[in-house]
Amino acid sequence: MKAVILSAGRGKRLESLTNSVPKAMILINNKPMLQILIEQLKSVNVTDICIVVHYLKDKLIDYFKDGKQFGVNITYAEQTELAGNADALLKTEQFIKENRFFCIACDSLFETSLLNRLLNHKSPGVFTCKKVENPTRYGILVTESNKVKKIVEKPDVPPTNLANFSVWIFPKEIFDACKKIEKSRTGEYWVTDAIQLLINNGFDFEYEISKHIIDIGTKEQLEDAQKLAKQLKL
Repeated sequence: MKAVILSAGRGKRLESLTNSVPKAMILINNKPMLQILIEQLKSVNVTDICIVVHYLKDKLIDYFKDGKQFGVNITYAEQTELAGNADALLKTEQFIKENRFFCIACDSLFETSLLNRLLNHKSPGVFTCKKVENPTRYGILVTESNKVKKIVEKPDVPPTNLANFSVWIFPKEIFDACKKIEKSRTGEYWVTDAIQLLINNGFDFEYEISKHIIDIGTKEQLEDAQKLAKQLKL
């Protein structure tokens, strides 16, 4: 199993912290958040990692280099223009030869055991989700038994309280799906649209629930992540 980590963005809502470093280099208890992900992947024997870079890429590359000091093999793919996470994922297509791979956003903080639970699923694709109290603010999963049938973005009437978070296992066919989706209203290409296309074409996506996962997009979420990292001993 290989892994792709999406680390191209700046993190506009964390702007005062990202004026001089990329978002992936923000410290969580004195350790770059990207380093936490790399160490978690290594703990489940995923050591071939491709990192998508863009904003202040040299600072990230200078720190992680080829990954050997962290016990992994790192390659880099550049997203030359920030055009959504599906566009970022496409930059890694040549890196993936296997049938399935991890895809993780660099601002995801979660319990390490989640990765093994995802690996235990046999379906081509697996979502990570969390039960949330305010599902109208998230992409929400419509499920049937243990399968995901649809993703509904910020629904007025949520079908479930299972919110999509950016830690997935993808089949390699996700790349063809990313090439077929249309731009969003903001002019970007989103991987959730590519996932939905695969589901519509008969690919099974299961889901795994995390009680802890956080997307670190705001300073408030960063504070929560600092506390969670201590709790989880990351």
